[in-house]
Amino acid sequence: MRNLMLSLLAIVGISQFSAEAQSAAYEHYMNDGERRASVSRDAGDQFDPPVDKRKEANYKENEFRSRTQAFVDLWSALAREYSEKGTFNMKIAKEVSKAFHALEKTEGWPKVDRR
Repeated sequence: MRNLMLSLLAIVGISQFSAEAQSAAYEHYMNDGERRASVSRDAGDQFDPPVDKRKEANYKENEFRSRTQAFVDLWSALAREYSEKGTFNMKIAKEVSKAFHALEKTEGWPKVDRR
C-alpha cells in the first residue's frame, strides 16, 4: 500500500511539473499563432477558420482544461490526506476515478484504436 501511495505522489508531482511545462509551450504556440493570425489578416483573411469553429474549439479546450484541473485537484487531495493521516479515503478515490473517466470522454483525450 505504501508503494502505491508513493507512486501516486510521484505521478501528482510529475503531472504538476508537466502542466507547467505544457503551459509555457502553449503560450509560445499561442504567441506564434497570433503572429500567423496577423499575417493572415493582412493577406485578406483567407486562412482564418470561421468564427463558429474557433468558438467550438475554445469551448472544447476549456472543457478539457477544467476536467483536467478537477482531476489533478482531487488527486492532490487524495495524496495529501494519505500523507497527513496515513489513511486511504475511498470516497475521494471514487471521485478521482469519476473525474478521470470524465476526462477520458472529452474530445481532447487521445483515442486509441483497439483492433
